[in-house]
Amino acid sequence: MRLLLCFKLFILLFSTVTTSEITATLIGDYFENLIIKHVVVFGCWETYEAIKLSRLIMKRNCEVSYINIQENLDIKKILYVNYYKLGIVLNLDCSQSQSIFDQFSKQQLRHNESYYWLMSTVQNSIPEYFYHLPLNIASEMTLAMRNNDSYILYDVYNPSYRHGGKLNVTYMGNWTKKNGNKGGLNIVLTQYKYQRRGNLYGLTLNASIVINYNPVPDYWTYIHNPINPHVDTMHRYNYALILQMRDYYNFTINLKKGTTWGYLTNGSFNGIIGDMIKGIVDFGATPFQFKPERIDVCEFTVQTWPARAAIIFRHPKTNDLNNPFLKPFEIHVWYWVLIFSTVNWALLYLATKLEKMIIKESTPTLNTYLASETALITVAAVSQQGLGESPKLFSGRIIFLSILFWAFLLYQFYSASIVGSLLAKKPRWINTLKDLVESNLEIGIEDMAYNHDFFATTTDSIAQRLYQEKVAITKKRKKANFFPFEEGLEKLRRGGFAFQVDVASAYKLIDDTFTPEEICDLVEIQLFPTKHTATATAKHSPFKKMVTYGMRQIVEHGMAQRLRHIWMPRKPECPESHNSEPLPVTLTEFSPTLFLLSYGCIQSLIIMIGEKFTSQWRRHSFMINRIAFNNSDTTEASSPSQSVLDN
Repeated sequence: MRLLLCFKLFILLFSTVTTSEITATLIGDYFENLIIKHVVVFGCWETYEAIKLSRLIMKRNCEVSYINIQENLDIKKILYVNYYKLGIVLNLDCSQSQSIFDQFSKQQLRHNESYYWLMSTVQNSIPEYFYHLPLNIASEMTLAMRNNDSYILYDVYNPSYRHGGKLNVTYMGNWTKKNGNKGGLNIVLTQYKYQRRGNLYGLTLNASIVINYNPVPDYWTYIHNPINPHVDTMHRYNYALILQMRDYYNFTINLKKGTTWGYLTNGSFNGIIGDMIKGIVDFGATPFQFKPERIDVCEFTVQTWPARAAIIFRHPKTNDLNNPFLKPFEIHVWYWVLIFSTVNWALLYLATKLEKMIIKESTPTLNTYLASETALITVAAVSQQGLGESPKLFSGRIIFLSILFWAFLLYQFYSASIVGSLLAKKPRWINTLKDLVESNLEIGIEDMAYNHDFFATTTDSIAQRLYQEKVAITKKRKKANFFPFEEGLEKLRRGGFAFQVDVASAYKLIDDTFTPEEICDLVEIQLFPTKHTATATAKHSPFKKMVTYGMRQIVEHGMAQRLRHIWMPRKPECPESHNSEPLPVTLTEFSPTLFLLSYGCIQSLIIMIGEKFTSQWRRHSFMINRIAFNNSDTTEASSPSQSVLDN
């Protein structure tokens, strides 16, 4: 009897040792294949068996923590992950194995790619409670069913238990014990996880889209077709990508209407991001701009749409700050022209003065008003006019000829510059945001949420100045300059107005309604850099990598580029023939010459009237003096006769 009992104990001990070795070898091979060096083991083995199991695993250069399965474990602390991946081993043959999953869920831990589960059992069926575990498409769980000295491995996941998904158990491979410390691990599931789990079996996922304009003819048709593609462009383009991803993964979309993207207001987010935080929305059909405050509340995936907005305006043809007739020369050149003309006038005056002194036998040239007449000759030479009288001395003639040739060269440079400016490309002096702020153009902003958010959060001093001086409400401006894009573009077309607008919305309307001349006048200045937007999911969403992989496949296969050609209007181009046309001189540019001519005419008229009155006054004074003189002569003549009579 004692001998039989000893034999049974020996058999039991031998069997236990063998089980520990097999299990430890499986664990070592499995996590070595996944390059995981940290493992937590939940089991119900005896102390000796647990120590032996841990020692065998550690021989594989792997850190091990062994935890006896029991209630009220601090699972969050035990499974604290300060590295990317942690291996978890669970003995399903223990009576309380389900409590580990219960505590895992109650302590708000997630079945994601941070935890790689290996669950061993000698049973040949799946535990019933597996069907109710909150698993998802990101779960990493492997079921190992013992079969003598080997294990059959199964990949276990649920597309999304929260959305009503069903448990999926797929044959993964097998493991067989070999001689030594290693076994033979054979994995047949070699595809990328989100490729082999690519069928969600019609699972319904919640998405949300923002529509800013009235849908035509109805909402469903509007978001599925490129009707008026220049409005709500980025939203409907990204939704078209989501529809392709839906077909790729075979899921159903429950589409909701979002009010806005989601901005931080009074400490909380509104719009789609607010719905993500509440768990109402799984991912956005509308792309999101990268913003620092959004990093903590949502997950960004693949960049899909470059949202570019710009301030577009028709560049003025002239600069109101400068006289176009002074443009050919810089201001210091004009000063030198004045100085040289004065010197030449002085030399001509001296030469004429000398001529008057030397030539005495004949009447010298310019004998009346020497200074004024030599000044007129100098002005006439500079203006390429002829000469009524010429100096008789060679010195005077040389001075005049030098003035004439110098003025001729000056005139050639001046006129060539004027003609060249008319034939050249239109001058552009508003090239930066600062130039635009300092110009006399009125500025308007498209009435979109991201524009309001930009001005509320920007630290750019030029942008703040633009908003305060050109956009914000003031005493003269009773309403902030925010306009719908149709109204803003119409004001832009009329000129004198700059409009900040999404180019995807502006280009088509500009191409359809602007004339070639108006298109050629257009200039773009970016208020802020191009915003690269991406499809976003809720924070810690199990669908993040699924969406990333699906969107990446769509982009890499060229479908995104194809859709961009459908939804993104091309930039209107100025015809080449328009650039070869000379720039006509407008009345505004020509007005300085008219002003100068009018000023000369008015001044000459005033002087003429003054000369007329002066001449009449002199004549009148002369007549009075003459009458007075005649009267005095008559009086003197009659005085002797009277004296004779008196005598």
